[in-house]
Amino acid sequence: MFMDAHHANPLLDARHSLLVRRVVTALAALLAVFAVGSTVLAHSGLGAASPAPGSIVGGEITEFQLRFNSTIADVEGSVTDPDGDIVESVWVQDGNLRVEVTLAEPLTTPGEYAVRHTTTDVQDDDRVSAAYLFTFDPTAPPPQLEIIPDDGGFPWIWVVLGVGVVVLGALGWQLSRSLKRAKQQSPPA
Repeated sequence: MFMDAHHANPLLDARHSLLVRRVVTALAALLAVFAVGSTVLAHSGLGAASPAPGSIVGGEITEFQLRFNSTIADVEGSVTDPDGDIVESVWVQDGNLRVEVTLAEPLTTPGEYAVRHTTTDVQDDDRVSAAYLFTFDPTAPPPQLEIIPDDGGFPWIWVVLGVGVVVLGALGWQLSRSLKRAKQQSPPA
């Protein structure tokens, strides 16, 4: 498989060297993506809420509860009514994971409300913004604190991994073809 210096082809050696550098670079890039991906996936998210995302709630709603799945700081947010108007509210962080939102007046307009929140993830100091919708129907039961299942979001890490495997496979196949060709073209010892 290895050729001695007497029979080496400088052009083929340069191609192999370039191909090996490409494979090493692709591996390094893939490792960097995993390092960044694990940080991205570590951001705090909403773990429970009242009213919950997608819920239909009624009764007299004068406050919201948001519970995060990791330590947060610097909470900001807003509630928007079905007409697109901001509902006057006060946002207070009550502990490392909990935020209480107090409304100036109870909800009265039936329809879909938007809750937007921005926090700082204490683990990496990144600002994280998110939003969700719920429906207010005065005849529906009052809200309860509901656990929000972790859907994991779009599986970007698997897409990146799949692309990385395909690229590495193609580079490996090209390297093996090139080595086979070089072996066939080298004069016998």
